[in-house]
Amino acid sequence: MSELWETLTTGLILSLLFIGVSYLFWKRYDRPTPLMLERKEEKERLSEERKTWREVEARMRAESEEAELKAAYERRKAEERARAVVPDTTDVKEAWKSLGVASAETTPRFESVGGDANVDHRPLETAEESEPSANDDDDLLSAVDPVQVRQDKVVQTGAEEPDWDLIEKLGEIADKDEIVVPDVPEAPDLEAAARSERSNTRSDGNVLEEE
Repeated sequence: MSELWETLTTGLILSLLFIGVSYLFWKRYDRPTPLMLERKEEKERLSEERKTWREVEARMRAESEEAELKAAYERRKAEERARAVVPDTTDVKEAWKSLGVASAETTPRFESVGGDANVDHRPLETAEESEPSANDDDDLLSAVDPVQVRQDKVVQTGAEEPDWDLIEKLGEIADKDEIVVPDVPEAPDLEAAARSERSNTRSDGNVLEEE
């Protein structure tokens, strides 16, 4: 039994000793080489460059999209302005000629040829009619006995005369329709009835006592 304990104790001590020696060797010799350090730095630099390039690409993509939208807007505005511009007459004539159609005047002209065509239809104006007369009322003021205009009341032509016979008949019917109220009996005197009842009861009581 003692030999077993000695063997176990010896093995434990040796294992602890080997662990310490291996740790010292690991701390002393297990270090990265210059090549490993260089590769590590290269990886870090590449990762930073990738990140920077991603940001630059995203910014350039946003700028290109904005430029495309602006260019499309400018093109649409230019097309609208081009549609609003009236084409030149020479271009229109050439287009009609290319289609084999005789060119016609597209823009109407309202120039009068010669004199005024409506002169014959206008009323003749004399010098007396064109100039307002200032003495138009002189003949009225110089009258000896001016006429007085009678102002009568307005007569309503559409008004009809009332039917007097119908009105008289309605009055007679209203006079005949008299409402006859029936005679209502007077209310009985409750106090007198009560007194008579009390007197009757007293008389009955007296009669009973006498008997």
